[in-house]
Amino acid sequence: MRVVCLVPSWTETLIECGVNVVGRTRYCVHPADKVASLAVVGGTKDVQWSKVAALAPDMVIFDKEENTLEMAQTCPFPYFATDVKSVHDMPQALRLLSQQLCSDALLDLSVRYQAVLAEKKQCSPEVLPLLSGDFASSTSVLNDQRTWLYLIWRKPFMSVGRDTFIYSVFEHLGFADKVLTFDDRYPSLDEEWIREQNPVLLCSSEPYPFAGKLEQTRAELKLDAVLIDGEPMCWYGVRSLHYLESI
Repeated sequence: MRVVCLVPSWTETLIECGVNVVGRTRYCVHPADKVASLAVVGGTKDVQWSKVAALAPDMVIFDKEENTLEMAQTCPFPYFATDVKSVHDMPQALRLLSQQLCSDALLDLSVRYQAVLAEKKQCSPEVLPLLSGDFASSTSVLNDQRTWLYLIWRKPFMSVGRDTFIYSVFEHLGFADKVLTFDDRYPSLDEEWIREQNPVLLCSSEPYPFAGKLEQTRAELKLDAVLIDGEPMCWYGVRSLHYLESI
């Protein structure tokens, strides 16, 4: 079966499971050595169907959050769309993908994910995928009594709500009461409000590249900030599974 995948985390997962992925988005960057040779057919919010047609796919893979409804509605090929908002959606999503793509390897991942979720966690901050150079200093500020604010964007500063995959990872690790959360899925936050909460900032490496703006963000908000790898926190599929299994 020839598959065009328009979801970065699924592209990585399908390739690891031996699925014949023939096309991807420009954001499907893992695994780097294997996606380099795959045709790029657009982005996660736009697609060039003429490029997809040239690949003669048997199936196109979407996700309801990563891609747009219009993309699915205009898709001229058989397609399957997942709906992943939480780590708890993963076993079912992997089972459905395994059925659509006739992949026992995807079903095996579903079983592994179910096993991970069955383990109740109450972790220490040392398990977080921090990227800052001074790891000891970073974990020290995360171990005090302050709450955490996970930032995904800058100008405006944006965070994540409780109905997101990222928050579900924190919740699974036992940090539900530690992380500031919101009713809106991806709220924009006032800088003065952030300062009043006095949190430790968890600045994600993606989608906004905070790695180059960490010191500036600290200075602007006058708060402690650490850099966290966003991929294990939001790339559902095999990347999040590997991270959760490693803890």
